[in-house]
Amino acid sequence: MGFTEGASSSSGGGIGVGAGGAKSHAYIQYPPLRCDIPGAAGVMYDDGNKLLLVPAPTKVYSWPTNQHPPAEAPGVTNIKEGPILGVRYSLDGKILAIQRTNQEIEFVNKESCTGFRQQCRSGSDPILGFFWTDCPSCDVVFVTTSGLEMYILYLSKNGLKLAEYKKANVSWYVYTHESRLVLLASGMQCKTLFGFQFAAGGIVRLPKYDVTMAKHESNRKPVLAPEDIRIATMYGRLYCVQVDRVALQLHMYRFYRDAVVPQGSLPIFSPHVAISVVDNVLMVHQTDSQVVLLYDILTDPKGPIFSPLPLLLRGAPPLPPSSSFGLGKGSQRTLSSAEATIYGEGWVFINPDLVLDHMHGLLWRVRLDLEAVAASSLNLSSLLPFLQRRRSEAHKAKELSLLVMKSMIIEHRPLPLIASAMEVVTAFYAQASQPPAGTDGSGYQSIKSRVGTSGRITLSAETEASLTATSGMQGAGLQFSTNPAGKDLDKARIQEIVDDGDLVSDPESIISSEIKDAAGSISPREQYLTSSSSSRALSREGSKGSIMEASTLNSPPLLGSGLRGLQTGLPAPFISQEDMLQSVFLTLDEEMGTDSAFLISTIVEYMRSTSRENVRVPSALQALLVQLLGRDERYHELRQFVAGKLINPSRAVALQLLDVGANDVETWNLGMEMLRLLHAHSDYVKLLLQDGRPLEGLRYMRQNKVDAIPPAMFLEAAAGTNDNQTLSSVFRFYLDFLSGFQQTPDFNLYSSRLNQWN
Repeated sequence: MGFTEGASSSSGGGIGVGAGGAKSHAYIQYPPLRCDIPGAAGVMYDDGNKLLLVPAPTKVYSWPTNQHPPAEAPGVTNIKEGPILGVRYSLDGKILAIQRTNQEIEFVNKESCTGFRQQCRSGSDPILGFFWTDCPSCDVVFVTTSGLEMYILYLSKNGLKLAEYKKANVSWYVYTHESRLVLLASGMQCKTLFGFQFAAGGIVRLPKYDVTMAKHESNRKPVLAPEDIRIATMYGRLYCVQVDRVALQLHMYRFYRDAVVPQGSLPIFSPHVAISVVDNVLMVHQTDSQVVLLYDILTDPKGPIFSPLPLLLRGAPPLPPSSSFGLGKGSQRTLSSAEATIYGEGWVFINPDLVLDHMHGLLWRVRLDLEAVAASSLNLSSLLPFLQRRRSEAHKAKELSLLVMKSMIIEHRPLPLIASAMEVVTAFYAQASQPPAGTDGSGYQSIKSRVGTSGRITLSAETEASLTATSGMQGAGLQFSTNPAGKDLDKARIQEIVDDGDLVSDPESIISSEIKDAAGSISPREQYLTSSSSSRALSREGSKGSIMEASTLNSPPLLGSGLRGLQTGLPAPFISQEDMLQSVFLTLDEEMGTDSAFLISTIVEYMRSTSRENVRVPSALQALLVQLLGRDERYHELRQFVAGKLINPSRAVALQLLDVGANDVETWNLGMEMLRLLHAHSDYVKLLLQDGRPLEGLRYMRQNKVDAIPPAMFLEAAAGTNDNQTLSSVFRFYLDFLSGFQQTPDFNLYSSRLNQWN
């Protein structure tokens, strides 16, 4: 398993089947992906293609890991018999690479069933591992103890060509295809790290930096292990997460193009931990106590955001007696002991959210239970921003956000708290529905840094400020230390980063955390080249201090322009004004009945929040406010809201003013005046007719050239006044100005009626 980043579970597992009332923030869903192949040489994970691989003596079996329930029939590739240390498919799925020895890798063409073997450059240096890339400079990279060997694949010639060689002393390495980043460890304690990002625009070298490691009480110098390092992608940023098992801390480092900057430390409470990243949430599994700590770098950088709860197994069949694990009677599958064991001995945590039980051939995916998070949260000011940042279950996050808003109003929570919550959801929607300032239409924002009064560099990116400016939300992310890692990075260098901070993020040197797999036979490189013209923004090359983000090529990063997320139909939990109207205010109007005063206050607060964010309020919501104020006979306040532009003129509002103004003349006149100002001529004239004012309606119709109202309506309204003179005036008007009126049924009807009256 040296080919994928992972951390094993070092403590014994326990039964973790979720009972009916069990609550957990994190869980694994039954059934797992099973890969029980007799005579298999192990179980491996290919993160470049998201495949679970099981090599056998003459075959390699593969299962896609992004399906649930998992596929039953695996893909099969025939290979020659021999030792197998590791396997990986090329990113287009055409070539299977098999590490046979510490010095040699075999390449098999699946289509032609031909192959060749390639030794390392020196022929003697041990190969620690290899990985495929979609970088234009190379196709496959060998990691040896003496450095990186980058090769270009020539399929027609059945061979590789050495494109570049990076010499370095390497003790071990960690690589994730999600970030396209490889970290190399060197030194006696393996605490000196440096890396390369194989980006679509070229290879980016990271500077060396030393991680922080506490000493043992016996003064022994600790040695950093691969399982102590995790490359994590959170909110479009790349981090190195280091586990300090002596100090019981997680040290966070953020990657820049030419700097690695410490971001502070997070507390852990046990040396036996493993790490997952689920929907931008950092999960720390304490395998000895079997609980999960949740950290959100945009919510609270100082500690877990919720109380620790165990990791549970959900969706599993009932646990059978201990003597009958396996298959029950008939063909119905029952829960096996390996499937029921949480944090088993064979568990290996794979970046970002997978768990591989290599001893039993099981693959699980760690999931976040948003309902349990919402149920256990006591801090609503931080819960709503947390829900609004979720993407994996955006629909569920939106439902819960609306439920939180609705519950706060039903429970009559303090109005300032409700106003703060409304500011949060409105700010998130505003960020997602309009292009932020400082963009050129491409969606990439300028990212600036400034030195705070405390002497620390704090991030002031507009993209982060838009998410954290609302009340009740804390600072965006962890603060930077003024002492970045690396021996050559001093205060002057930091100032260069600050001065050069107003650079557009370079998408060609920034790799996606969600790069889509190549479709069909198109190689990732070809797919990138064909889509690059429309998916990249122009940026300056060689910029200093540029942030190495994990932004996407096919879909924009979370902290980028939210407008693109709505335009492309990406799932998002943002709450629109229509959502608030239909799911909160209208339903509460029906449920709260006569208690409309508090509902009016909450609607007013929501409209104020939309005004601050320059978000348009639907006229139906303003009409609802008019209806509620009229129901309580608060006519004076209603007219003040209209005069103060809190309620904007619209046809729906005007008609509602007329409806509630049946018992208040000033309000009725206000509605009529609003219709007139809106040039709703037909509605205005019809209301004049209903009010028994046909002559005034005729004058208005002729003045504004309204021809959509038939003469019958005027004649009927005039007849309804029981005034012979009024009817005669209307009849004479149409007789003089409407050609052909004498041939209509209305002429015969009302001429005879006038004759009878005369």
